[in-house]
Amino acid sequence: WMPSWLPIVEKNGSKEFTEEQKHWQCLRRGRYLEFNLLYDRGVKFGLANANPRVEGVMVSAPPKIAFDYNHVPAEGSEEERLLKILKEPKDWTV
Repeated sequence: WMPSWLPIVEKNGSKEFTEEQKHWQCLRRGRYLEFNLLYDRGVKFGLANANPRVEGVMVSAPPKIAFDYNHVPAEGSEEERLLKILKEPKDWTV
């Protein structure tokens, strides 16, 4: 994975990010944690045991997250564009 990852880091590593972009990243991370806790079968199985390893689940969580109820990104923003793609995925192999 390194040969594909390094050019991306080299191209984007020095970019500045706004507080809004950082908050968006935290929101996406929050949705990742939500999925793991509520829907991932392995995590649900681990937490349902007699001696659940909650620390193991939380250690795998992103270090910073956010969750805004019913968050709607600004119209025409990159965030809105991404959500449209995620909700209506394209078949990139065609």
